[in-house]
Amino acid sequence: MDIKDLKCKSCGAPLQPMGGVQVITCDYCGSTVALSGAGWKAVQTHSMLVPQVIDQNQAIAVCQHSIDHGLFHRSDFEKATIIEVKCSVVPYWIVPASAVTHYVYQDAAVQAAQIGGSVAAGALLGAALSGGGRRGFAVVPVMGAGGGGAKRAAELAGQYQFPVIAVKGLETYQPRDYQFDLTARLPFDKRKLPPGLTILNGDVSEDDAKFVAKNMVVQLQATRAHAQHRMVESINTEVNVSDGELLHAPVWYLNFKLKNGKNEMLTVDAHRNAVMNLNLQKPAK
Repeated sequence: MDIKDLKCKSCGAPLQPMGGVQVITCDYCGSTVALSGAGWKAVQTHSMLVPQVIDQNQAIAVCQHSIDHGLFHRSDFEKATIIEVKCSVVPYWIVPASAVTHYVYQDAAVQAAQIGGSVAAGALLGAALSGGGRRGFAVVPVMGAGGGGAKRAAELAGQYQFPVIAVKGLETYQPRDYQFDLTARLPFDKRKLPPGLTILNGDVSEDDAKFVAKNMVVQLQATRAHAQHRMVESINTEVNVSDGELLHAPVWYLNFKLKNGKNEMLTVDAHRNAVMNLNLQKPAK
């Protein structure tokens, strides 16, 4: 269908997507269509979260009460100069993802001589790598390292409803380790949103979102594995994703300048009253 002839699948109203837009919501009925390899099609599941933080002072207060450590402290934030505060209803693709990570690490607390039983260890390892116990966290010995720690194999499973920002150029709105409260989502209806909020369309396809979700879940699984055991020697993660849904979430964006002149930014989930990228502010250990 030619872009100039694009009409809403539900009410027939004309749709006028700007160049590059791949997800567009009808201004009249709220239905959404997305561009796929077969052309424009209706988005079957389109939901929303209703904002609870409705003014910028509330958003700033959420940040003040959330920041206690990291690259800056609450006192640093309170002394900062606020440059920009705005709230938009932002589209995210919610991608269901299941991940299984197998990795080998060194356990310095266990001496190589204590491992032994190579036949039994091999049997246990084979069971772990063939899928046994995927819902838990399994650890089996692999081999001893002469004079050092024991090598062990571990398996780490994860289930995610991973949010991928559906707007290119808004990478600051992309959380790394944050999930929305999907139990509170409602069918999309812009009449339930406070007047004056900007509702953004998207220019990221669902297929592209699945690709991003897979890669970010791999990173999350690696972070979790290194948090469990620091001396990770090898790691492999398999991620399976399935069809997701489009979620419009209200997000506050705060851009501010610290006393030292450095610019920082925070995003706040306006439904959950939570800072979405606070983990990005924590220094590496």
